Amino acid sequence: MKRGHWTLSPSHLVILSFAGVILAGTLLLLLPISSETGRLAWEDALFLATSAVCVTGLSPVDPGSTLSLFGQLILLVLIQVGGLGYMTISAFAAMLIRRRLSVTQRLSVGIMLGELVEAWRLLRYTITFTFACELAGTFLLFVAFGRYDLPFGERLWFAIFHSVSAFCNAGLDVFGLVGKERNWAGSLQPFAHDPFIVLTIASLLMLGGLGFPVIVEIADQVRRRRNRWSVHARVVLSANLVLWLGGTILIWLFESHNPTTIGDKTLPVQIMSAFFQSATARTAGFSTIPVGSLTAASLWLLCLLMFIGASPGGTGGGIKTTTATVLAAATWSSVRMKEQVVLFHRSVPPERLYKAVAFTLLAINTVGVSTLLLCVSEKNLLAQGIPHGPLSLFFETVSAFGTVGLSTGVTPLLSVWGKLILIAAMFVGRIGLLTLLVAIAGRKVEHVRYPHEEILVG
Repeated sequence: MKRGHWTLSPSHLVILSFAGVILAGTLLLLLPISSETGRLAWEDALFLATSAVCVTGLSPVDPGSTLSLFGQLILLVLIQVGGLGYMTISAFAAMLIRRRLSVTQRLSVGIMLGELVEAWRLLRYTITFTFACELAGTFLLFVAFGRYDLPFGERLWFAIFHSVSAFCNAGLDVFGLVGKERNWAGSLQPFAHDPFIVLTIASLLMLGGLGFPVIVEIADQVRRRRNRWSVHARVVLSANLVLWLGGTILIWLFESHNPTTIGDKTLPVQIMSAFFQSATARTAGFSTIPVGSLTAASLWLLCLLMFIGASPGGTGGGIKTTTATVLAAATWSSVRMKEQVVLFHRSVPPERLYKAVAFTLLAINTVGVSTLLLCVSEKNLLAQGIPHGPLSLFFETVSAFGTVGLSTGVTPLLSVWGKLILIAAMFVGRIGLLTLLVAIAGRKVEHVRYPHEEILVG
């Protein structure tokens, strides 16, 4: 698409679509009608809009007690648009009207959802599966909340909002001051003993984090339209299984003797809480235990899980499970002196390995620089002796970049500059570093080949 002498690439369109939705959401949240406690500060409105559109879950205010019903509705729309991506939704609408997609729209869908499935088919499955899961989640949560003393309207609203927030991996909640009497702040902590609610939310966020190309493949397998699983699907499913189970075991070992988290609970509740924390750490910001009370070992483990994140083409962030798997396979191949990187008896193309290495190094540098800037901007906060010290700031940064949303409780205490740093980290984490760099530098095909020469590594 051209505007004068400047060309808008698909990467530009993806970035501008997210930025435009964030700006619109910020302006709507700044309206007096959006708040119950007076007009939101501009930095809080911008932070909340970015967190919703980037499906992160970090928040400088409690949305349940701060936002009015109108404000919460705006938040819900931002989460839905952010989870699917504005370009995805607009491309689907264009397809319904014109029955075909432009080249730019197909490329934009590829950036947002992956390039392994034909664009129209992927769009159709994505929209259908998303709303089917959210509808099923709403029904299950509505039934589950029926065991609590809630008015019908509040019960329905909680079911709708948290079903969408869970599937889109946003992790934002609006429990706040329920009925203006009971304080249910603290995400899902009041429901930690309720397997119906906890496992429903966990199922939604896990499905949202698998990635839509894998969902399409699962549907094809169910309908017997495929004879074998692709390497991509095998990697995604096996990596998720290892991370879910491994994270559950380690969190339980680290926290089973911590009375401020799960140490004083029954064994089934301990295991369920550890499993939920392992699942939510890679995609969404819901929590059934106070994150700020976790041991340092658990916080470091959660940072690793948040950094890896969800799978490509889904609603989560991070460097993605496939990236981590390719790097692990490359390391193992290097140790065994193998020339090829092999996964499930198939070699990984060199360009995919280069992309995995580049993306991981860029992510490490982004998190590192953001944490450094936070340590500078929040030196007064550190001087006050916050729990876990600089580790808390590092945790918030990884949570923002991985678009997870777990927090040790530091985010509401940040200065304006600190909030702006996390806003930038959330935005970069959602659109993808490579997408941002391609938009800035452009994509030029290099035809020049240079001679080889040895260089010592390691």
